[in-house]
Amino acid sequence: MSGGETGLADGRKTYVVHANDSVDAEGHRWWAPHVGSTPVRPGDTVVVPLDTERLPALPTWQAVTTMLYNIAIALMAIRRY
Repeated sequence: MSGGETGLADGRKTYVVHANDSVDAEGHRWWAPHVGSTPVRPGDTVVVPLDTERLPALPTWQAVTTMLYNIAIALMAIRRY
């Protein structure tokens, strides 16, 4: 009811921390593909971690263009001498 996962969420690693400090970490595993069999009760916290393996587009393209620029400058320097 909170609105669902964001685009950066790693829904396969979702877990619930219950108010009694127990943790339900079923997740989407090949041996336990069903999620949500444990009811979420008042006081529980649903944790959806960020997907850290995804790279944002801008830093990736910045790195690529920086490398291409450095290669071009090096080639121009070699060509002049």
